Amino acid sequence: MTEETRKLSDWTAAARKRIKAFLYLLARKTSHEEVIEQVRADGQLSGRYIFMAVMSCGIAILGLLLSSPAVVIGAMLISPLMGPIMLMGFSLTILDIPAMRRAFISMGCGVLAALTISFLIVKLSPLTEVTPEILARTRPNLFDLLVAIFSGLAGGYAVIQRQGATIVGVAIATALMPPLAVTGFGLAVGSMAIAGGSFFLFMTNLLAIALSVTVLSKIYGFGTAHGTHDQPWQTVLIVGVFVALSIPLGLALRDIAYETRAINTVKSTLLVPFEGQEARISDVGIVVPRKGDIRVAATILTHERVPDAEATLSKDLSNYLGRPVSVSLAQVLIDENKGQDAEDYLRMADASLAAPLRAKIHELEAIGARQATASDLRRAIPFPVTAADIDPEAMTAKLIAAPGAGIAISGYRSMEATLAANFPDWKIEVVPPEGDLPRIAFEEGSDKIAPEGEAAVSDCIWALQRWKSGAAEAVGHASSNGDQRFNRTLAERRGAAIAARLKAAGFTVTASSDYRGTRQTADERRLGLEHFQTGLVRPES
Repeated sequence: MTEETRKLSDWTAAARKRIKAFLYLLARKTSHEEVIEQVRADGQLSGRYIFMAVMSCGIAILGLLLSSPAVVIGAMLISPLMGPIMLMGFSLTILDIPAMRRAFISMGCGVLAALTISFLIVKLSPLTEVTPEILARTRPNLFDLLVAIFSGLAGGYAVIQRQGATIVGVAIATALMPPLAVTGFGLAVGSMAIAGGSFFLFMTNLLAIALSVTVLSKIYGFGTAHGTHDQPWQTVLIVGVFVALSIPLGLALRDIAYETRAINTVKSTLLVPFEGQEARISDVGIVVPRKGDIRVAATILTHERVPDAEATLSKDLSNYLGRPVSVSLAQVLIDENKGQDAEDYLRMADASLAAPLRAKIHELEAIGARQATASDLRRAIPFPVTAADIDPEAMTAKLIAAPGAGIAISGYRSMEATLAANFPDWKIEVVPPEGDLPRIAFEEGSDKIAPEGEAAVSDCIWALQRWKSGAAEAVGHASSNGDQRFNRTLAERRGAAIAARLKAAGFTVTASSDYRGTRQTADERRLGLEHFQTGLVRPES
């Protein structure tokens, strides 16, 4: 044995000793029995666990449908999924088969409950569009596996050290609950691609987190401390699962990286054949399948047509990307320098016998444009309607909303404003379904309308105008706190305040009050005192 080999062998033996001593110290400082008892308790199936899983997934799917990361994060704060996952990891370490069975049952029931609530919410929701938040959880890659591993290690450490477990549970839920909610979404809309991709992400994260906990618990001596020795099959299982997950996820990450590079390359190359013409891209669509030709469709605004642009781009992009690229270009000619020629031509046409024909052509073109705009308006209506009176000639539209959509008066008013902004040349009216008008909030103990009540008054006036209601009743309320005589007078003053606002808008109004004193205390306990710090408007036929 050479001197260098002997030194390396001694250094390796010393390093092993130090590692064993360090692991021994870790094991000594850990209360193994207390940790295991806590993990077993947290991983049990219970009514609270199922309830919190349903609530968490319900909030998560709503956040995904609204594309609101803040709402999705809020769902993580109440997720209970950390308990059974920790029990899975620790039971594999100490080879506690009954505990592992309980962990699988708890996780299975939680998954089933979460999928059920997300499926039902999507089925009942008018919003079923695939949002960016949903798409982000349908293509798992290697980075998702790393997130799950780090979450599992953090969760295992927090449980072993018995501090910060709630906060770390948020990170674990982040890796599990949104993919589970997206799976329910995919099942509800009938998209197996979305459901399959998100469920693969969920299973990847679940296995990675549980096995990361197993690795960390073995480092802290849980296997040996409970009478079991390291089993070779445990190591083979952990390494095998991680390798099996890493291969498809690594390939997916490679595909995403290639797709990003391909899109950037296409966008930077599209104008190369039009160099020197001040051409610009109007729109572009790029499809990068896993196999086969890359397809590019674009519209180029140019001063001069380039006949071989498609062939040139197809050849160049195929060389850059190493795959066949099919290019379809729509070249739209623009020429600001020929405006005078066009004016001369039009003057000649006006002076000729063709002038009446030209006028008729312009008239037909205008009619066609209005018809096209009317079709665009019909497609842009964001709510179900029972009738839509759209007049392209007068450029007016009256949209009568169908009942049962669950949209507030303020929502219909906002959608009318949006449609009017998108179609500025049109006069658009949205008629909401007849029903209860929003309650008008007052400042506490006062007949002054609160800021949020001002918005409700405006909504009431708007709805009455749309319903063609010339008369209404303004009703004031007051809570039963304090002096009864003052409260009764306060309710009357609130009704009068609402009536004054409606009269100023041109309505015939009857002011009244609805104050029942101590008889309304039961309703106050049920609805809250704020419910009686309000007034309301009732339309009269």
